[in-house]
Amino acid sequence: MISAPLPIAPRPHPGEAVSSWVRRIGARYDILADNLVEHVLDRPGRAVGIASTLDYRAAPDVEAALANATRISPAAISNLRIAGDDGRNSCWHRWALAWCPMCIRADLADHGEIYERAIWRLGSCVVCPEHNVPLEESCCRCPFEDRCHFYCSGGLLGLACNTCKRPEGPEPRRTREWWEDESAGAFGTCITPALNRLIGTLQSDLQAALTGARPRRSWGFLRSANGLVTAVRHLTFCLLLTTRVRCEPRIILPAVMPGEAFAPAPEPITPAALSTRTAYGVLAIAAAALRSLGGGRDRHVWNPDSGKCVLNIPSFLAWLPADVRRQLKSWATGWEPLAGGALQAAIAAVDGVR
Repeated sequence: MISAPLPIAPRPHPGEAVSSWVRRIGARYDILADNLVEHVLDRPGRAVGIASTLDYRAAPDVEAALANATRISPAAISNLRIAGDDGRNSCWHRWALAWCPMCIRADLADHGEIYERAIWRLGSCVVCPEHNVPLEESCCRCPFEDRCHFYCSGGLLGLACNTCKRPEGPEPRRTREWWEDESAGAFGTCITPALNRLIGTLQSDLQAALTGARPRRSWGFLRSANGLVTAVRHLTFCLLLTTRVRCEPRIILPAVMPGEAFAPAPEPITPAALSTRTAYGVLAIAAAALRSLGGGRDRHVWNPDSGKCVLNIPSFLAWLPADVRRQLKSWATGWEPLAGGALQAAIAAVDGVR
């Protein structure tokens, strides 16, 4: 049974995540997004976690109920998804919140509430496409630097620290932002506006690739959607093997019928399993390494071992331990021929001089 239309239902903003839109509707009634879904489906207690999965997996019955309740078409809801709708790319979606501080301030000034962009949900997004600044994921106004959560106030949606409870975004920060210190980048990356733009270009092509579309640019001779996604995953794993940095691998929870065995399966590790700061370093190195593998001559700098050098494929490969390079060389056999051959040749060159 589908409930009657809601008396108040805000329209989705351009580029808004499905879960954010549902959350804002719920805020009008001071209820959580899952509680709103339960109401429109008339299924009390049977919609836990559904709202968050709508960002990457279609749910026709839920979307039909939301369309009826809000008087918009199911197609309009479906169009809010930016990385497929069959769940295959769920490992690229973050669990933790991430946001652009400048977007948040603009939202509060323009709308009195905030909304989450769909692109922020992707682990491949670490730089705001509009403002060219890195995304944030924790409170910088208290010493705990805790995660933040959405909250309802006066029928509107806000974002506040889990510990100090102070809302994010009402005023500009007085403290120095971490990206203003070029020594603060993960893995020794030196953060600059030019590097932000390069990362933004890669994350835009990754977003397209996750929908199956061919990237607009060639990254190290990689021209297919699957080729680019696979390469970034492999480079991410190389960085994790080298640094043992903390990540949050996720599992796929199967729909278990009575009598069936419960066997969760691990999802592939992507930048979504990392903090935004660590993912920034991953995307920076991947972008610069792949560009130089294909002949690009950008001169971004990094400082991995207390000595600045140009961030490119030779310096990246030389920094990796020999066993990690061997693993990457093995993976390269499955890359597109031109890209895989170029990478194997670059690894051989590094191994030959060390």
